[in-house]
Amino acid sequence: PQDMIDRLTVEDLCVTAENYFKSIPDPTPQMAKPFNSVLEASIELQNLGVLLSGLHLGQTMTVVDFGAGSCWLSRFLTQLQCQTISCDVSETALEIGERLFAEHPIIGAPVAEPRFLHLDGHTIDLPDRSVDRIVCFGAFHHVPNQGEVLAEFYRILKDGGIVGFSEPGRFHSQAPTSQSEMANFNVLENDINLDAIFAIARRCGFTDIKCRLLGDMELSLDAYNLLTRSNKRSRARRLIGAARDLISPRYTDVTWRVLDNISGTMTNRTIFFLHKGDFVPDSRSHVGLAHTIAVAKREYTVTLGERVDIPLRITNTGGAVWLNANIKDIGVVKVGTHLYDANDKLLDLDFSRHPLAQPVRPSEVVDKTITLTFQKPGTFKIAIDLVAESIGWFGNLGAKPAVITVDVRSKRSTSLPHRDSQTML
Repeated sequence: PQDMIDRLTVEDLCVTAENYFKSIPDPTPQMAKPFNSVLEASIELQNLGVLLSGLHLGQTMTVVDFGAGSCWLSRFLTQLQCQTISCDVSETALEIGERLFAEHPIIGAPVAEPRFLHLDGHTIDLPDRSVDRIVCFGAFHHVPNQGEVLAEFYRILKDGGIVGFSEPGRFHSQAPTSQSEMANFNVLENDINLDAIFAIARRCGFTDIKCRLLGDMELSLDAYNLLTRSNKRSRARRLIGAARDLISPRYTDVTWRVLDNISGTMTNRTIFFLHKGDFVPDSRSHVGLAHTIAVAKREYTVTLGERVDIPLRITNTGGAVWLNANIKDIGVVKVGTHLYDANDKLLDLDFSRHPLAQPVRPSEVVDKTITLTFQKPGTFKIAIDLVAESIGWFGNLGAKPAVITVDVRSKRSTSLPHRDSQTML
């Protein structure tokens, strides 16, 4: 690979990429990825699942698909309600991507139309701190100027942003196919050396690198049970059993086989992530959503038509920032209420919504007064919870709603009691 990097310019390799896509007579297999090959689909899908897990995506995030090719991954990310920017050095590849979106649109309406951005191999024509995530699926090992590209990644990422990579392994260039591609077609097939990559990334400003485990092996049921120790025993007996298993030849044999499989798999496949500062989730995802809600009193008595003001003290006890504004209200956190009768029968799941005035960070406390009105008399129970719009109710994620009771009485009559004339006399 280094011979190619020394011999060819970035522009030369961009031309190679463009010529490759221009030479494809039928781009259908490229558009069908990752389902274009029975042999490769299982590997690509496993890589994709692990990659998505480490990216910590949230709906409406702006995601750059670097080296997008036919933009198949961009289409999946758009389906996940992300705002995608497909980037590639090949204009023909991006044209194939536009065709893919046109002929196979996502199900439902996207939060934003996909964008397509041609690259010159050096710079990414996007503003500083303008994207939430960057994904690089099988493209970074083709990049000769890694330092320049990583500096661009750092520049366009927001603070707390993540770049996720799915790449081959540290000996990729030695494979016969890689040698053939480099010798005959001028396609750079570089090795993925995480120590070297992170050294460059740190100089660009990235603060951390994370790797994800990969494995692919079959286990017998006995081996599976031995590894998971799934039998239902008391904690003490489980610990004794685990200690016994650890020194048993059977357990040692299984664990070494698993470790050997993981080691072999990760020699040829690498899923890793570069972080720009600490990752802090927000309410565009369900991760880290938790609260406590304190009420001043739990019982109210009002007359029908009268407004009920309920003061609340809300604490963000989770790890995610609560947004108070976003595209199509997605992930916006509001106070929400459920209406029940006196016997705990649900009458209205979405009885009311009450917006928050500003974003709320973890550990912050918000004082909020909500106002309710009722359409008929009776005794009602109100469950007061938070909801992240299009994401879910906090109560379904483990938070405990506050419950109050409201006794709504009929209006008192203001007219005189009716009396007939004889009574009056």
